[in-house]
Amino acid sequence: MPQTVVVVAAVQAAPIYLNLERSLARALELIAEAAKRRAQLVVFPESWLPGYPAWLDICRDVAVWDNQPMKRLYSRLMENSVSVPSRVVESLGEAARKHNLTLVMGVHERVGDGAGRGTLYNSILTFGPNGDLLNCHRKLVPTFNERLIWGQGDAR
Repeated sequence: MPQTVVVVAAVQAAPIYLNLERSLARALELIAEAAKRRAQLVVFPESWLPGYPAWLDICRDVAVWDNQPMKRLYSRLMENSVSVPSRVVESLGEAARKHNLTLVMGVHERVGDGAGRGTLYNSILTFGPNGDLLNCHRKLVPTFNERLIWGQGDAR
């Protein structure tokens, strides 16, 4: 029986933190680079667009009610998160199609109006080689601190 070789690229690069547009541009560059190396599957980490909320583990006032700096930070995260569907999702699908590869991208998924109202989810978007969004999976149970940022997923 002939062996099948699948080239996988596990991206270990930082996004442009809390900047969705620049992070998307960086992701498209990294996808193209992986494709040049013959990758058939390109996988980005959890919440890569626009970056993991590391402040949850280091800021002492992260859960203080009505803390204005935390509210501003959350608002910035909300503004730079990904709606499904959106132009960002279309761009990622186009990259998968253009390079004929399967793409897995970790995002902050925004459901709501983006003006500080709504819910964020820690989601994984999976695109097929034809560019179609195959799945948007929300993390079912965010960890203790992550629950300050993300809603509980729904197994869709």
